[in-house]
Amino acid sequence: MKAAITASLAAFVLLALARSGQADDQPVLSGNFLASVLASSEPHRVSLTKLIKGRQRMPVWVKSMMTDPRYISLASEKVEVEGRPMQFFKTCEPRTCVDSEMRVLFSADGKHAVVLVRDKKRGEQFLGDPSAGEKEALER
Repeated sequence: MKAAITASLAAFVLLALARSGQADDQPVLSGNFLASVLASSEPHRVSLTKLIKGRQRMPVWVKSMMTDPRYISLASEKVEVEGRPMQFFKTCEPRTCVDSEMRVLFSADGKHAVVLVRDKKRGEQFLGDPSAGEKEALER
């Protein structure tokens, strides 16, 4: 009985130590949806708002996405860009995804964002001065 308790206690301690060695404080960068990330994370909301606010040639759905989330967003993907983990989102206007889409790349902390907007009527725009690696990730 004492050996079973000792073994159980040892397993619990090992599990706790293993979990503390994991990056629990690191954000989960895949499997998230943009609307919920923007609603729950001020850094993400602020960095994206700064890029979109006041821009010319933006599709209406992009301009209003912070207050009226009527867009389709796939779950985020974790991507490595220039050795850094980043969060990648693809979004589009409902019923016209082929004609109007936006791709967003956030740093892990959400404080840095770059965007690619592709719109059949308004053309293609990069926002946030993406690096060469960020551009490549946005264009995939």
